[in-house]
Amino acid sequence: MDRVTTGIRGLDEVLEGGFPFPAAILVAGEPGAGKTTLSMQMLFNGAREGEKGLYITAISEPVDQVHRYMSNLSFYDREVVDSGMLKFVDIGEVLVKKGPSDALDMIVNLVRKEGARRVVLDPVAPFSYMFQSPYEYRRFLHEFFMVLKAMETLTILIAEFSPRDITNAENYMADGVIFLYLQPTENPSVFKPGIQVRKMKGTEHTKDILRLGFTKDGMRLL
Repeated sequence: MDRVTTGIRGLDEVLEGGFPFPAAILVAGEPGAGKTTLSMQMLFNGAREGEKGLYITAISEPVDQVHRYMSNLSFYDREVVDSGMLKFVDIGEVLVKKGPSDALDMIVNLVRKEGARRVVLDPVAPFSYMFQSPYEYRRFLHEFFMVLKAMETLTILIAEFSPRDITNAENYMADGVIFLYLQPTENPSVFKPGIQVRKMKGTEHTKDILRLGFTKDGMRLL
């Protein structure tokens, strides 16, 4: 099985060398757990290895704010962005005005035009709001995953829900599921970050919750 490195110290070892490729990976967690940091670290790592990336936002933080917050981390390299190796795109307006099918077409065209190998959709929730029934949304996810995997990409979908919410369609349909935690400690005002690989097809991995550390260099497993 082909794999691509995550760029996150310790996570590649847990995943037997990295994410399966091509694949659709769900990264879920509560606010502040590190979802965007993980996806950005993965994108910049890919760009350093010559793999073009796309960061796609939909009804979330404005792109300029994402740049502002990520620029404090050492892996963020403005030259990578300016060179076109990593592009940031907001598809919120297309999604709202034209619907999910047109938004998917826009993503596919961007992937094809840029030759992207790594794609992040942050977050996936606005797409789910556009459907009248869970069945319609599940059909859309199936098409979304199949099309992007056929285009030979690693796609990361950011989900804004707690690890306790395990019945979402994304959990069942993704090739891999990673949950990020903010675990309580004896001090009620202190939380310790954690990561758990719930599912990763074709990979032997622990399902324990592992400790995460956050520094100026990004995240790493402790």
